[in-house]
Amino acid sequence: MTRQELINGLNQVLNQGNQISTVVFAVIRDTYEVKKLNIDNEEIVFIQNMFLLSINDKIINVEEQTIVKVSEADNRANTVFEYDLELPEGLAFYESVLNDQTPNFSFQNNNLSDIDSLIIKIGTEEHQLRIFKKLSPVEVFGQGGFLLWKSNNRLEQFQDQVLRFTPNFNALLVDDTFVFLDLKLLERSHGFHDVIVREANNSLQLVEALGLLQSTQGIIDLLGKTNFARKVVKIRNSPVLIREIPNDQIIHFTRTHPSLANKMRYTDDGSQIILHTKTSRELFIKMLDDAFLTSELTSQYYESSAKDVVEEEVQNENQINEE
Repeated sequence: MTRQELINGLNQVLNQGNQISTVVFAVIRDTYEVKKLNIDNEEIVFIQNMFLLSINDKIINVEEQTIVKVSEADNRANTVFEYDLELPEGLAFYESVLNDQTPNFSFQNNNLSDIDSLIIKIGTEEHQLRIFKKLSPVEVFGQGGFLLWKSNNRLEQFQDQVLRFTPNFNALLVDDTFVFLDLKLLERSHGFHDVIVREANNSLQLVEALGLLQSTQGIIDLLGKTNFARKVVKIRNSPVLIREIPNDQIIHFTRTHPSLANKMRYTDDGSQIILHTKTSRELFIKMLDDAFLTSELTSQYYESSAKDVVEEEVQNENQINEE
């Protein structure tokens, strides 16, 4: 999904005017049951407008914002993330069927403090989106501590609970695509690490097929760290692999580039790389991401994990100029 496709999908929902309606669902902590909240119609309109404004503020009207697939995520700022992996177990409720058969939230069976997340469904039957919002502790008042409130010019103990709606949200579903505003919720979600490790092992199979490494076991041993595992997932789209750069050319690069020279070992015949240290394994993955760059203008060496390919754009501009 491109950023323009994302904006077009959002506008298809937002531009439906008075036809738009909103339903709010609660996700129960631990069980992940989804239940419909019975909210007064006037309040629903307020909630709806608040989140429509929030979508504009956080995505549509943000200049120079980019969208990157989670499997290709890097550290660049001003980015939203298209989820292109299997949903982790802790977020499986994102795919819940939401309709008239969804049970209602009942105060006889649950308290507001039982709510872990909210799902806000906005739109019409033809065009709709879902907003996903994990509640923070400050968004459910009365679930702990000792609270006082004004009553007849006195302060008395507040013994009820209040659900506070704020415009912040974590993710949304539009045109069958999940888009996350950041990766923090994903990385804390139960099952996400398992998804990442599984995908990382799939990426490593591409490396093993090259016969470039004497062994990939050293990389496998580091997959327990989610941040590193995500970097390994990313190499499935490695320009080095996609362009089928020959092994001898890769090995020559590791021997001569200032950031890589003397950081790796090689088999006696020089045909394979031996990753004997944690540093060498991390550098190897970074190299497959083509993160070691050289300026054509200054011949200066740089490292960058955030790279936007401009070749097609330049070619198109050249064609236009020639015409």
